[in-house]
Amino acid sequence: MSQLVEFIGNHPFLVTLFLAVLFLFLFTLYKEQSKAYQNVNIDQMTRLVNQQNAQVVDVRPADVFQQGHIVNAINMPLDDINSGKAKTDKLKKKPVVVYCQSGRTSMAASQKLSAAGMESVFNLQGGINAWISEKLPLSKS
Repeated sequence: MSQLVEFIGNHPFLVTLFLAVLFLFLFTLYKEQSKAYQNVNIDQMTRLVNQQNAQVVDVRPADVFQQGHIVNAINMPLDDINSGKAKTDKLKKKPVVVYCQSGRTSMAASQKLSAAGMESVFNLQGGINAWISEKLPLSKS
């Protein structure tokens, strides 16, 4: 113990640097854990849908949704989520995977849906662009 006190006294810069790095690590860990939703890739999303019967939600505008969307996805445009028009009652206890074109808009939608009381919300990283780049099928309405 006396060696530790002596080390701290002899190397205040190293100790300060260590404490700063430790603080940043713990802060990042806390920030990741407190996020209301989780990011998932296509493989994880597929497992959620197949194993946990997750509902896929497309937050793009209706006209874009009709041009092509992930199979069995429902359309819930971000504007409807923001205005409170979206019907989310049936989805509160069910895992929900949210996607948009590139993954950015769906982050905001995921945050809103979590705040609206959904228990298990996931954001598809890369959105439908990642889905298309993997050459996975689209459904058209």
